[in-house]
Amino acid sequence: MLLKDKIVVVTGSGNGIGAAFARRFTAEGAKVVVTDIEPDACAAMAKEVGGVGLAGDITQEATVQAVAELARKTYGRIDLWFSNAGHSGLRQPGELQDDSQWDLAWRLHVMSHVYAARAVLPEMTARGDGYLLNTASSVALSLQVEKAAYTVTKHGALSLSEWLSLHYRPKGVRVSCFCPGPMMTRMLRSNGLPEDHPVMQMALTPEQVAEVLVRGIEKEDFLILFPNSGLLEGLKEKAGDYDAWIARHAPAVS
Repeated sequence: MLLKDKIVVVTGSGNGIGAAFARRFTAEGAKVVVTDIEPDACAAMAKEVGGVGLAGDITQEATVQAVAELARKTYGRIDLWFSNAGHSGLRQPGELQDDSQWDLAWRLHVMSHVYAARAVLPEMTARGDGYLLNTASSVALSLQVEKAAYTVTKHGALSLSEWLSLHYRPKGVRVSCFCPGPMMTRMLRSNGLPEDHPVMQMALTPEQVAEVLVRGIEKEDFLILFPNSGLLEGLKEKAGDYDAWIARHAPAVS
């Protein structure tokens, strides 16, 4: 899909990586609908990109439906819904984490994608055209040894995207799952890693990530990955010897 003249909803687009996407999509010629849980950031970004915005919590289905209605009322349709918002969660090696962590991760990383699909699939399948783009993480193809809830729900986001692609690509709705590696955002910095940590050193800037994403949307690949991420090779290793793959990660949590 080329973004010129397309109507695009980007969740979590008031700050950080989502804001970079809103700017870049606008530069590509799209009309962007901004939504973010922070009202001031949402309003500022909508003004900056010359679009419209609605602040709210997308873990609530009513909010997702309201954003979809705003997009349709303003522009008549939705061409691409990008479920981008996410939450890093606490680093708790070896801990199963409490219910509050699981509840937020489940609602944000899985159910918000479900709500988006419910909101836009009827119109997209009716016209035989549309695009659902879900952000998961490189963790969805591997794991994060310090974050149980994050790992499980990012795997859930990937599985949901696979299911949606299986059922709706034949009906004209393209589905992609964005599985980025480290990104230089507020979320990454909240992990408390020092600037010389290898993860910080390899993190892409929001602008670099936006370039990767735009090219992935153009190609309409199911998986959109960072160049040279090694994730597909890691999947082959995992499938080839599951026990060895688990053993290789075990020292990291001992």
